[in-house]
Amino acid sequence: MSLSMYRNIPSKTFQLLCLSAFFITTSITIFVTAASYLVVKPLNFIAPNPSPINAQIILTAELISADATMRTLTMNWYPGLASGCTPDTNFVADIYFDPDLLDVSSPSFSLTQPFLPAYQLNASQFCGSTAPVDFAVFQTVTKLLGSNLNAQLSSELATLQEYPFDVYDAHFLIYARDHDTGGVITLNVTKSYGVAVNFEVTPTRTVIEGNLKISPYLVVYLQVGRAKAAKAFVILVGVSNWLVAAAFLVISASTLIYPNPRHYAEMFVLPIGVLFAFTSIRANLPGAPAGFGARIDLYTILPVLVVVTLCGFFLLLMVLLRRLYDGKPISPLLSYTPGPAPSTLTPEIEIPMQKIVMGSELGTVRR
Repeated sequence: MSLSMYRNIPSKTFQLLCLSAFFITTSITIFVTAASYLVVKPLNFIAPNPSPINAQIILTAELISADATMRTLTMNWYPGLASGCTPDTNFVADIYFDPDLLDVSSPSFSLTQPFLPAYQLNASQFCGSTAPVDFAVFQTVTKLLGSNLNAQLSSELATLQEYPFDVYDAHFLIYARDHDTGGVITLNVTKSYGVAVNFEVTPTRTVIEGNLKISPYLVVYLQVGRAKAAKAFVILVGVSNWLVAAAFLVISASTLIYPNPRHYAEMFVLPIGVLFAFTSIRANLPGAPAGFGARIDLYTILPVLVVVTLCGFFLLLMVLLRRLYDGKPISPLLSYTPGPAPSTLTPEIEIPMQKIVMGSELGTVRR
């Protein structure tokens, strides 16, 4: 477009285009930057940290899902051979997870000894063509606990009452034994990935523990909390609710300053829609606990509902009282303006086509 064509555009229109382009560009930049910060990062850890040990079996961990209501964390594990397939690789390894930390829905959960292995890795079948499966994988469902190290250090945030700031811990105690000899088989976690929707899972401790009496085992501690995007959304909803409540308080205050109800008479219908909107938003918060009574309810939904309900009642009452005080009917259908009283003595009535004059005697008519 040439410069002469720009000169033909009215100044107001040109200003509108420039201002609109500025707002659009700024909004896209801000929200794209915020989205890159709020996006959930995939699970990423190795065990033991800072570097894995020389082990016979390596594990790859995949995060599937987290459920704060059921207090469970579901993961897939992919075992493999650290040294690859060699002619001497002919052992059978039983991989165990501590059953006390597994949920009852986990496939290998058991409370009676001998404990069931989470997976049995046959190295000969894994490397040969006689493998019963093409891909070695197993799944565990782990309990979400409220403590990091022991039961005496339980966290006060490990409850749905603190939604969306609730935080939980998932513990894994992993070891492997030779199926034939019972000897210790070392293992480590070399890779992890996966995302649990609405949750952020981060490692807090990955070590090898054991002593002379206890065979070494792999310990992994993961912290499970709400994602930044979920927290931001819930906080934004709470702030929006209070902004709406503040607007209704201002409208209610205006009824005491401005007596004319025409300034606010049409606003009393808003609380009805707002009440339904608040309850619908509360039911659709990401991962919100069922029912009512979480901390987010006590600080946002409950007081805002009370404020909006009282303001709606106050507006209706003020509109009614002001119209009654001003002598105006409540409904236009009931309005009636009396006309002037008819005159009993009309000496002369003029009609376009004829003129009728009333005399002193009834029935006397002059044209």
